[in-house]
Order: sequence, then C-alpha cells, then structure tokens
Amino acid sequence: MKRTLFNLFVCCFVSVSVFSQSGEIPQWFLNDMESNIGVWITDNDTYVSENEPYTQYGMEWRWGIGKTSIIGRLFGVVDGKETGDFWQFRQYWDNIEGKAVLVQFGNGGVTGIGTLYPINENTMESIQTFSLPDGTNWMDRHISTLDGEILTTTSYKTGASEEWEENRTYYWKKKS
Repeated sequence: MKRTLFNLFVCCFVSVSVFSQSGEIPQWFLNDMESNIGVWITDNDTYVSENEPYTQYGMEWRWGIGKTSIIGRLFGVVDGKETGDFWQFRQYWDNIEGKAVLVQFGNGGVTGIGTLYPINENTMESIQTFSLPDGTNWMDRHISTLDGEILTTTSYKTGASEEWEENRTYYWKKKS
C-alpha cells in the first residue's frame, strides 16, 4: 500500500512538473510578477484621519509555487509598526482563459476578482469586481507604473455617471 501511494505521488508530481513548465505564461506577466516581489512602503500623510490613522501602508509580495503566481498582502503602519493586514492577494495566469488574474480577499468576506493588462512596458491596468456577502458589488480600476525604484499606483472608482473617477494616488518605495 505504501509503495502504491508513493508511486501515485511520484506520478502526480512528475505530471504537474511537466505541465507547469509548458512556457505558456507571457513574458510581460512574468516580468510584472518579478518586479513586484518584495516589500513596498508608501506614505499616507494626505489621508490620515481619525478613521484612517495609518501613517504608511505596506505591500508585500512573494512567489507562489513554481514562480508562476505571486501572493501578496496590504497592511497598515502606525508609528513604524505594522497594524495587521487589510487585504490578501493572489496574482496568476489563467491557462484556460489566457489572461492575468488578480484576486483579493478582505475583512468581512469582501472579495475582488479581475484581470490585469499591460498598457506599456512599465504600466499595468487592473479592473476588478468586488462583492460583499450580502450581494453588494462594485468595480475598481488601478493603474500601476514602475519607474526605476518608484511604483506609482492610482485607484479609480465609478461615479454617478459610471465613468472612471480618480480616487487616490500612492508612490511606493521598495524596502526589500
């Protein structure tokens, strides 16, 4: 029995290894994931308030299994100390749909899922649909531009006219 389980494990492992190295993931997406790896910090001075006491925000990205996806988190910082995570992320290439996917999970059961597209070599656009357990949903858009060591992210939301309206812009610096 142990031998049979071992053989089954080896067979599955070899099959997954062979198929996961098919080279179907586009280079632009691999480059984008590579550039995100690490810890990024941004100031939040413009938005600090009683309801938003965070002087900085941090984003951390690390590789998923086989370097074919990345796993991230967004956290707050007050007085130089992390306050906990707000979001968890997963970015991966959907082999069936042939597109980059960004999924995120937040407190209270909120989820967001959408696609990621290159605008140019250094700029990406993501459009996601978010939903709450009660069925409420909305769309958000982000434009992210990497210029040297600075990652600029601008978020957009849909207004009453259903046009994209700029929300916030942050300038992130890589810490590690």
